[in-house]
Amino acid sequence: MAAWQTTSITITTLLLSVALVTFQVAGARDNMPMVSNLVEKACKNMSSDILSRRAPRFDEKPCVSVLRSDKRTVSAKDHGDLVVIAMDLLEKRSKEIAVKIESALHDLTVHNRTEYAFQFCAADYAAMLHMLPACRNMFLGIKPLGKKVAMDDAMRALGCVDKLGIAARDCGLELDNDWSGTKTDEYYSVIRYISLVWGLMEMATDRLDYWYDW
Repeated sequence: MAAWQTTSITITTLLLSVALVTFQVAGARDNMPMVSNLVEKACKNMSSDILSRRAPRFDEKPCVSVLRSDKRTVSAKDHGDLVVIAMDLLEKRSKEIAVKIESALHDLTVHNRTEYAFQFCAADYAAMLHMLPACRNMFLGIKPLGKKVAMDDAMRALGCVDKLGIAARDCGLELDNDWSGTKTDEYYSVIRYISLVWGLMEMATDRLDYWYDW
């Protein structure tokens, strides 16, 4: 009789333990940030007619891949968090391209229009890298307000991103016009990162920037 009771108690205890673990796992799953949905929906919107008013940009799958390359997307709670991540990715990519531009300039042996194009690009990227911290701080100032941010404040932050786009566009135009060498997409990829920041910022602030010029 005692043995039967002991076995019964053991089984009951085991079942309760399994039920508790199942409940905890389910609760943890329910409380996990919807990273997949947040990133994928944002990138899907980026490819929509409303937000894709310029090119080049990342298509949906590359957009998801780029954002997920930063582990912080795991804890991202809203579009504002994604803006900050995208800005850091933009800064990293801009620095990489700036180094390539300086390297290309160093390898040129003839003073011609190609050299001038890369010199202009070097100046454009230097300006971008100086502006990026200001754009980030500008957005961080309005980020807590989310979609309730005032129109003027949202446009000021978006305008800062527009200036980055203009600099990247100007570099691209210089290379298109005056570089006769083999062209690779890497010199133009930064514009896609800028478009990513710009589109996410529009979603984060619920404001549309119709006055872009790039």
